[in-house]
Amino acid sequence: MTDAARRPATTRATTVAPGDRFGRLTVAAEADPYVWRGRFARRRWSCDCDCGGTAVVREDSLLSGHTVSCGCLRDDVVRDRATRHGARRDDRRRPEYQAWQSMLHRGKAPVCARWRAPGGKGYANFLADVGRRPTRLHRLVRIDPARPFSPSNSQWRKSPPRAGVPRRLIVMGGREVTLREAASRTGIAYATLCKRLERGWPLRAALTP
Repeated sequence: MTDAARRPATTRATTVAPGDRFGRLTVAAEADPYVWRGRFARRRWSCDCDCGGTAVVREDSLLSGHTVSCGCLRDDVVRDRATRHGARRDDRRRPEYQAWQSMLHRGKAPVCARWRAPGGKGYANFLADVGRRPTRLHRLVRIDPARPFSPSNSQWRKSPPRAGVPRRLIVMGGREVTLREAASRTGIAYATLCKRLERGWPLRAALTP
């Protein structure tokens, strides 16, 4: 019995044949049909993908253009969205990416065109020029504050000490404690305690709720 005789009578004519291409797919051979509720519903085709993968696809999906790859195209689209700023999805959590974003969108200083380049090139250029942050204590600064952020005017530099009240020790209850610990023990807000000391309050008064 020929293949045509074995094929269900409901099989319709099709333009799909081995060797045909649909997007990234090349039809290799006919596969087992798609069956719904125990009855023949659609023809299916085994296809080879340009990426090296394979897929069994319903004939109507091929003809309509709904399926054009083994799934790699969808993965590429997701990857492109994740790298639209030149960074992988996991790279967005890195301090270099956060520094670049902050420099572009939250900083008041101008930024050179090389680091503002579209299409993912800006971040890639930035990373190539300044490199990874050496340590957690470093932050991105301009060498000359009067000039824009640029490869020749930017570097990772260890953060200077914070302005305001230093994290000094004070004597409380006969032992030395930090200002934050003193604030916690007395129920005073840490910021309030710092402000009081900045204004010259005596220590006993500053520690009084």
